[in-house]
Amino acid sequence: MRTLASRLTIIAFLCCGVAGVSAADLSSDAMFKKLHEQLASGNAEVKYNLGMFYQNGIGTARDSKSAFRYFLEAAEGGSLLASYKTGCYYAGQFPGTVEVNEELAWKYKLRAAEAGYDLAQSDIALHLIKKGDIRNAALWLERASRQKNIPATSQLAHYLSLDDTPDLATGYALLLLYKEATPQVTPQLKERITSVEARLSPEEKTAADLIRATWYTGVTPLTALARSGVSAVPKLLTSLEH
Repeated sequence: MRTLASRLTIIAFLCCGVAGVSAADLSSDAMFKKLHEQLASGNAEVKYNLGMFYQNGIGTARDSKSAFRYFLEAAEGGSLLASYKTGCYYAGQFPGTVEVNEELAWKYKLRAAEAGYDLAQSDIALHLIKKGDIRNAALWLERASRQKNIPATSQLAHYLSLDDTPDLATGYALLLLYKEATPQVTPQLKERITSVEARLSPEEKTAADLIRATWYTGVTPLTALARSGVSAVPKLLTSLEH
């Protein structure tokens, strides 16, 4: 019996409507088999997706060790999303799979962050915050936030709305954007918005309105690919079969 996650994956494949892949091939089991058949091609994205299938138990049993092995091979083969996942494992995502190594975690995640992946950018920011490098952390948070990464927007809004903030107008704009994006507005968030608004000059309020209207710049191709999840697999397979 397939799990709910597996059934949802199949639905996503069916809705994808990729030419050249029959409906019969869109089950998670078939996708997993076809990816294995394409290993001989040496394609890094095939290995990355196999890693995701093993990690999440799609078409196969969950196997974090196999997932990490494919992520690492794919990362060394040039897959930037696999590089991020490799970094996650080295950071301790699945305890016992591989020895934690913060230096390697930083190395692999940074590749994906520099290529534009929002989750990697957010992770790099958190790493810098732990080291006390708030200024550079804020730069990475901004890159992720502009792709509508809500946690990054929340973190950057907090930093830029502190008493000694270097940019209160941006902090206020981001607080409002976070309020719009969060499903449940807490009393603490409302209080913070009210407090920051009271500190703004008329000119800063005008600047905040402009920042708020132009903040989101769209996702990068790498973030878009990551967010498409396994629904991108049929197109990948089709490209390799022709």
